[in-house]
Amino acid sequence: MKRQQLDYIKEWVNRKTRKPLIIRGARQVGKTTLVRLACQEMGLKLVELNMDDSQDFTPLLSQNDPYKVFQAIALSQQLSIINPKKTVFFFDEAQVCPELIPFLRYCFERAPEYRVILTGSLLEFVLEADNYSFPVGRVEFLYLGPMTFEEYLAGTNNEAAFELLQTVTVENPFDEATHRIFLKHLRHYLIVGGMPEAINVYRDTGSYVEVERSKQSIITTYQADFYKYGSKADIHLLNRVLATIPIHLGKKVMYTRLSEGSRSDQVKRVLELLELAKVIQRCFHSHGDGLPLGAQQKTDHFKLVFLDVGLVQSMLGISIATIETAAEVNEIAKGALAEQFVGQHLMYYRPMFEAPAIHYWERQVKHSTAEVDYLLPWNQEVLPVEVKSGHKGHMKSLQQFLSEKNGGKALRFSSGPLLLRDYEQAKGNIRYQFLNVPHYLVGQWSRLADAFQQ
Repeated sequence: MKRQQLDYIKEWVNRKTRKPLIIRGARQVGKTTLVRLACQEMGLKLVELNMDDSQDFTPLLSQNDPYKVFQAIALSQQLSIINPKKTVFFFDEAQVCPELIPFLRYCFERAPEYRVILTGSLLEFVLEADNYSFPVGRVEFLYLGPMTFEEYLAGTNNEAAFELLQTVTVENPFDEATHRIFLKHLRHYLIVGGMPEAINVYRDTGSYVEVERSKQSIITTYQADFYKYGSKADIHLLNRVLATIPIHLGKKVMYTRLSEGSRSDQVKRVLELLELAKVIQRCFHSHGDGLPLGAQQKTDHFKLVFLDVGLVQSMLGISIATIETAAEVNEIAKGALAEQFVGQHLMYYRPMFEAPAIHYWERQVKHSTAEVDYLLPWNQEVLPVEVKSGHKGHMKSLQQFLSEKNGGKALRFSSGPLLLRDYEQAKGNIRYQFLNVPHYLVGQWSRLADAFQQ
């Protein structure tokens, strides 16, 4: 399956300044498969070690000698000769063996010729712990989320559609017939989602029933993981909050509404744990006065973005018929699926070695309801983003933001056609450029935004 991160790993393999690589992401987003595919395509020998299984070399980790460790691994794998230039050592499910994390320092300092990759389904809990020395500056990260809409197209034998998306421009948008075909593909993605297993099932069977079986299995796996959070977790509270999060997507979080009767500090800790597991991402309010957005964020004001829109659809119990027959995508679940779809893509708009992040804006004045769904850093500017109902809808919040920031540029995702316009707001004589992008072009928004006049 095509993943953008494949090219990153290939570049990492050939880099002279390479450090041990830690791949971070939620369970079942395809971390292990990504490593296997990269090694296969590059013709590299993959030495894969699942740390869930007992490994003979682990007592050697405390000696801080990578050569002894690699030699022991070679003996256990019956490898007579190891060529570092043609071999990748891959430690999977590394959360089971936390000693591997500090060991990476010595791989970088004493055996830099070896290519070492480490990942794990709940690795974030190990990285958060403060009972060991983290090798700061001696490792690098790669963040992996669900498959994007474009990766879904390529992975379901729609390569022609995938390639066509790369060619569309503001000057030469799709005709109405092509636009409708992509809207249909988008609705299928809202059902299937971006989890690799669900996409594989859909490609191989074409059955939404089998897809639903796969997604329910993934959700159950996440719930089963709660027991692995140890003393940090209230299992019953985690299950209650997980079940209610999809209902509150796109809304400012109020702890008491996520679990009535629970203390706010308890619900807050549950959200922190779910974020560590990469099941959710907090979308913080930012004033949006400039970059970086994180420097102006308020950590007590946030919305939530779930891991995957397909899982949200299943958790909300939205029928396939509802998605396929709705007049507009953003009418489904009062716009929750459209905002989730856009949000899970936009939060990965950053270099792959940077942690996903996303922000929104609200006018924090008493009785004010002005809110811009997302804010993005773009060309040293703050770009406000609205996810609107269908191809119509008022833009009062967007206009309020632009009025307070003295104009600029604005982006809207909708079901309407690709379109760039100039607007002039009479009140305050505010001028701004407005780019309407169909939801299905979310992966191309940055390239399309180059059409803005500088």
